[in-house]
Amino acid sequence: MSDKLFEQFEGVSAKQWKQSIQAGLRGADYNDTLLTQTPEGITIKPFYNSETSPEAVTGLRYPEQWSVTQAVFVHDTRVARGLILKSIQGGAEAILLEAAEAFDPEALFEGLSLEGITIYCDFASLDADFFEKFAKAAAASGASFHLGIDIIGNLAKTGNWGTNKEADHLLMEAALKITSSSALSVTVSHFGNAGANAVQELAYALAHTNEYLNHLEKSGHLKEDIAINYRWSIGANYFMEIAKFRAFRQLLATLSELYNIALNDTHLARPSSRNKTIYDPNVNMLRTTTECMSAVLGGVDAVCNLPYDAIYHKSNEFGERISRNQLLILKHESYFDQVTNAADGAYYIEDLSQQLAEKALELFKQIEASGGFVKALFAGTIQRKIREQAQYAQDAFDSGAKALLGTNLYPNGEEKVSQTMKLYPFLKQEARKTIIEPLIIKRIAESHEKNRLDNE
Repeated sequence: MSDKLFEQFEGVSAKQWKQSIQAGLRGADYNDTLLTQTPEGITIKPFYNSETSPEAVTGLRYPEQWSVTQAVFVHDTRVARGLILKSIQGGAEAILLEAAEAFDPEALFEGLSLEGITIYCDFASLDADFFEKFAKAAAASGASFHLGIDIIGNLAKTGNWGTNKEADHLLMEAALKITSSSALSVTVSHFGNAGANAVQELAYALAHTNEYLNHLEKSGHLKEDIAINYRWSIGANYFMEIAKFRAFRQLLATLSELYNIALNDTHLARPSSRNKTIYDPNVNMLRTTTECMSAVLGGVDAVCNLPYDAIYHKSNEFGERISRNQLLILKHESYFDQVTNAADGAYYIEDLSQQLAEKALELFKQIEASGGFVKALFAGTIQRKIREQAQYAQDAFDSGAKALLGTNLYPNGEEKVSQTMKLYPFLKQEARKTIIEPLIIKRIAESHEKNRLDNE
């Protein structure tokens, strides 16, 4: 029984596979019938094998475990403290802490013992004194934390620097002195939620990272063991998303080598809002489940699920519990925590990963040749490219080529949602002065849903 089972069979070449498929098509054109073009410019083939797929890239680090993460918004520190405790008691292993304005960190962490818990910060306030107080209070609780300072991400989302370019970069440098192992963040989710495809997300994330590394090197603040936390949105294309996360590790390893640093990268992923709907909202649970699966198989460090009703309901115990339980089922009942780098060697995923990495590197080089990521933002190039991709997806949805179950495919005509909405679920437009065009974060189904709401 020492012989391997498949050694008893003759190998089948790619040519033989294609001939067999063509025979089965009975005259139909192979290219027109079985080859699919993606928005990333990748051709999806009907089969992959060792002959046609690249060898797996070795030497990359993948986390041995991933964390079930719960989002908690801080408005009242007492309420938020209770939500943190309830989330942890319910199985959360990490907390995504969100806040629209500064708060009292000592009041938030008072009495909390958070050993073994990781806190990911997403704060609108960019203030060095606040971050210093937060870091001190979080460390006293026993938690590990990522401050999530992303001055360029804030620029892309809001259209303005937090204060101004110089002050924002000084804040970044000051934060590194507070805690060089957990200060910086690159918020890739802004691009994905605005409509960027996988190649654009990868290239923009890499160029975004390069802006920080380049500035820190020139200012003398770049350390050999600097850490950056990446915040991702997870799209609906299951295998493409797995390949996206894997491809970025390849790209980041290349960039780290150029700077001769050991970049400690961590990755937090959350389902995209792009494909979520207010009609037949339970389908959102199906969408987020497969999206979270993609992120885990792609090798992220933490996954924060999006509640099925997040776009039209205020945060509520039921929605948050369901979103957390989806992750707990994946981890403890589907055993998604038992294998590290489970996608390693899968022909299709390896092929996608390699193509994504190559195309993203090419786009990255174009951005750098034009002056870098920030210059491209000020020129409007990044926004225009993302807008074109968003329109491509919108046209596909409007024509029916892209289906959202329960919305433009098999909708329930009797369903009424106008009386159940607690939040405005559509794009909010605000007249304000900006120095660049901000990214437009909009769901694909918004226009369709507005028309349907008008006729309820």
